[in-house]
Amino acid sequence: MAERNKDSYSENYESAYCESCGTNYNVTIMNSFGGADVYVNNGEINVQNSGPYYTEDDNDEEFYWKSESPEYYRILNDHLDSASELLKVEVNEKNRFSLNVMIYGHVVAAAEGFLSSMFIRTTVGHEELIRKLVETDPKFSDMKFTLSQLFKEREQIKDTVAKYLHDLIFHDLKKIKPMYKVVLGHDFGDISWLFKAVAKRHHCVHRAGHDKDGTPIVFAENEVLELIDNIKQLAEELLFTTNKLEDALSRPF
Repeated sequence: MAERNKDSYSENYESAYCESCGTNYNVTIMNSFGGADVYVNNGEINVQNSGPYYTEDDNDEEFYWKSESPEYYRILNDHLDSASELLKVEVNEKNRFSLNVMIYGHVVAAAEGFLSSMFIRTTVGHEELIRKLVETDPKFSDMKFTLSQLFKEREQIKDTVAKYLHDLIFHDLKKIKPMYKVVLGHDFGDISWLFKAVAKRHHCVHRAGHDKDGTPIVFAENEVLELIDNIKQLAEELLFTTNKLEDALSRPF
């Protein structure tokens, strides 16, 4: 029931009996949003554990959500951790500005990629969510079909929705924020900090860190680190919401 990854850890202690050698082992299992770690006899014995097992007949797309730490979440954190390390590099003041410009743009782009992957994978994986998107997005309400096209479009609705979402610009927060609320039921709350970051990222990417008047943008002390922390918090909260949603949608009743 934790809302943050760092608060989600739980420890379980079990004993396991090996029928082959007749030995009892003490097993410690630590669970979190990010996955599970298993230690046998306080780590003295090497253990290999993996995710749930599915047969070859299972469709990967139907079971991708069962991973508590999806790939796009790990990719985001890899980008953010790398950015944090790059900020520690010792450079002079002139190079510090250029480095901050590049890191800032990269951090916001990583957040955009995460928001895109999270929404697409969650929505396209459930017919209920596809229907919510189709019924509420003006893009689809404006589409017209003849009766002869109706069944064909119905059969390929998942592909149509996926293509639309892949083409969508996920740093357009005025559109993305309400879309997350309506389709996934996630309220981002006050993310004015992210709106400002997206605007600043535009200067970083398109003007090499200068505004339209040619004035260098200003980076406050630890501003990039604070942005990284805010994005990590946003991602944790969003992952918590989608985990609960997908759990509810997967129930048979």
